[in-house]
Amino acid sequence: MIAAERTLTVRHAGREHPVLVQIFLPEQVGPNWNCRYTIDWPDTPIESFAGGNDAIAALHAAIEKVGMELYMSRFHHERAMWWLKPWVGYGFPLPKGARDELIGDDQRFYGLDKP
Repeated sequence: MIAAERTLTVRHAGREHPVLVQIFLPEQVGPNWNCRYTIDWPDTPIESFAGGNDAIAALHAAIEKVGMELYMSRFHHERAMWWLKPWVGYGFPLPKGARDELIGDDQRFYGLDKP
């Protein structure tokens, strides 16, 4: 069951394409929990998951992992992806060690914007 979804836009092959990001409800797997997610990239959609000791930890890890997938994508590095408007961020957090990659509103959320 889907817990949340967001649609981003990428410019690919000369056209704009919607990119649906879906995060599913965490599921218990033995003593641990997994939270699946999908990113519907126009060239190669991905399905993956993040795990945790409980449902909240798995959900949090999945949200951060989606953020990493977005910020490490070629679409981000080509400045060809946006959510609300170009180059203000995607609304996903990154783990502390990767926050120097944040842009726009995502960067301001963590107080990392340069004056």
